[in-house]
Formats: sequence, structure tokens, C-alpha cells
Amino acid sequence: MKYALMGISFILLIWVGTFYLML
Repeated sequence: MKYALMGISFILLIWVGTFYLML
């Protein structure tokens, strides 16, 4: 369960970072 939460957080961080660079 912990690893799944870390994976989701990591993917979300990459998604936000990519979205920020596109602005």
C-alpha cells in the first residue's frame, strides 16, 4: 500500500512538473 502511494505521488510530481514547463 505504501509503495502504491509513493508511485502515485511520484507520477503526480512528474505530471505537475511537465505541466509547469509547458506554461
